[in-house]
Amino acid sequence: MKRSVVTYVHHAVVLSLLLCSLAACSHAKPGTTDEVDAATKLARETLARTLQRYSFAGQHDSVILVARPAYGDAARRHDTLMMVYTGLNMAQSYLFMGDMDSVRRYVDLIEPLKDFPLSSGLHIMRSNVLGSYLLRSSLDYSKALNNYIEGLEWADGRENTSDRIALLSNIVNIFYVQNSDKGYEYAREAYSLATTQEGVSLYAKCAACIVMAQMYYVKHDYDAAERYLTQADRYAQQGGAHSQMPFIYAMFAWISQSRGDGADASKFYDRALDFIRYTDPGTASQVYLTYGDYLLGRGERTAAAGMYRRGLEISDSTGNMEYRKSLLGQMADLSYEMGNYMDAARYSRMYKTYSDTTSNLREREFRELIEQREASEVERMMLARELEQRKNRQRLLLLLSLSIGVTGFSFLLGLLYYRQRKMYGKLVKKHQEYLSLLELKSNCNTSAGGDEHSDTDRELFGKIEHLMRVDRIYRMKNLTLEVLADMTESNRTYCSRAINTFAGMSFNRYLDTFRIAEATRLIADRGSDMLFKQLADDIGYNSVTVFSKAFQRETGCTPSIYRKEVRGYKSDK
Repeated sequence: MKRSVVTYVHHAVVLSLLLCSLAACSHAKPGTTDEVDAATKLARETLARTLQRYSFAGQHDSVILVARPAYGDAARRHDTLMMVYTGLNMAQSYLFMGDMDSVRRYVDLIEPLKDFPLSSGLHIMRSNVLGSYLLRSSLDYSKALNNYIEGLEWADGRENTSDRIALLSNIVNIFYVQNSDKGYEYAREAYSLATTQEGVSLYAKCAACIVMAQMYYVKHDYDAAERYLTQADRYAQQGGAHSQMPFIYAMFAWISQSRGDGADASKFYDRALDFIRYTDPGTASQVYLTYGDYLLGRGERTAAAGMYRRGLEISDSTGNMEYRKSLLGQMADLSYEMGNYMDAARYSRMYKTYSDTTSNLREREFRELIEQREASEVERMMLARELEQRKNRQRLLLLLSLSIGVTGFSFLLGLLYYRQRKMYGKLVKKHQEYLSLLELKSNCNTSAGGDEHSDTDRELFGKIEHLMRVDRIYRMKNLTLEVLADMTESNRTYCSRAINTFAGMSFNRYLDTFRIAEATRLIADRGSDMLFKQLADDIGYNSVTVFSKAFQRETGCTPSIYRKEVRGYKSDK
């Protein structure tokens, strides 16, 4: 009791100082603009440090205690930036506490302000909070992933490194929940940023190590997973990241289980429970689920049922859906084994209802989204692999030619040239077919039925496609998401989401596909011998170097080779 009173007094003192600083700034006398700006900046920085410290330590009730009055004060002063910042901090803390109604309330309050000129950091935080809310409240993996990817497009600067790591970590966690290692490249990027960039927070470094451990655990490489977990534990200890510790220790327990070390597994599970009050409901549910599975495997059925019930209590009280299906299934089976047939029937009905209405549907939607994103990459990856295989064969032939001697050298060189020509010809032919396929897909992409995506997003993507295909705005050198948003009378966020959803790629990649498609058509024209510098300039590139890199990435060969081979291909048709 004494501690809680001291804590409350500390919060009150911090808060009163912050509000006094902000109020003084808003009522300052004219002629002191520089002083007011400096005082406002100092007050905001103090508030940011305070909220960050509480959030990092898992003291989310403290975040809310400080941020809520600051939000009200900002609303009275019409300080939109402060309203968004404090509102998002509260939404994020309520998310960790499992109060989904409060998360939704603050998200709804802030949503009308999203078109206000916000910093990239606030856009990132909004995408992160909204994605996590969709994932935990309704298991909407697809929309969560789109929000995280939208946030990544804002987190492209050195000052946003920690935010980018957080978004990448959330993306990896989606794949981890699906028991898929397809999130490995995202994990690698997060870890690379954490270990090579300056100014990365200990929390972000800890998160990057955790997602690497997750991917290696899914790959069943437990030694590698343990190494990254050890790093994560060190960062968590250094920074007092209590919210991360339950998952870290639970994962240590899983690794110990896989090695048959029951003593260590029990020790790590107990340590995870020591910190479970600091973590989010999804992680807590997972810890109770896996601890229950461990106890059940040891024959401790009553203790296992207790763990499953605690996990379901968290799921029910917070509205968190992440591990509800597994908890219900385990309780149904265990109740039956223990002879509690009424409970078994009740849990079975709940399991079936939940599986039919939420879990299976969301998992299917997510798989379809991933397949859609991967489909646009498959052809290019196949061509790139084939090119690499051909290059390897060329190197082998070159070594053979050197060993045979001067006589055979000329013959093999001719054969090598012939095969190379044949390979490039095949590459060009496939790319021409690929362009035709893309054109066919584009004709039906926006007209497809279904209610997976909103009519507003579909209509917006239709406008973007018309501007690209009919008005050819991709030729503009200054074309950015902001410019595109102005042309469609929308905003950057909506345009990015529409392109991600319906084209399955980022805006920059989407822009390159149109520019390079135009370039290949011009290059294939036998009556045109335009210089590549002029061609790059005409289709919107600022330099021939950037154009050549984009061209080779899309087609698998350089513009000069493409021109030579495509004209041969056209003449043979």
